[in-house]
Amino acid sequence: MSLPILAAASGMPDTALPVLTAVVPESDVCDAMRAALDGLDHDKRAFMAMSDAMLDALRPDIERMATELVRNSLHQAWRMRSRSGD
Repeated sequence: MSLPILAAASGMPDTALPVLTAVVPESDVCDAMRAALDGLDHDKRAFMAMSDAMLDALRPDIERMATELVRNSLHQAWRMRSRSGD
């Protein structure tokens, strides 16, 4: 593992962030780290499920707005086209 040094623009002291340079075998991952990673995975899945549920709930409104946008754009294009033929 290498430790690149990052200079902080805020005037705070420089910090070193660890960077993995090799694959860590699963057997070397401690139980606490595994539990933390599992918790993060669970949180991510819950967050993504929430976003899917919100999009599903909004789908009728999004489709209605898209339909109105296309319809209005076509009406406007037709008006401009019919004016240019005058």
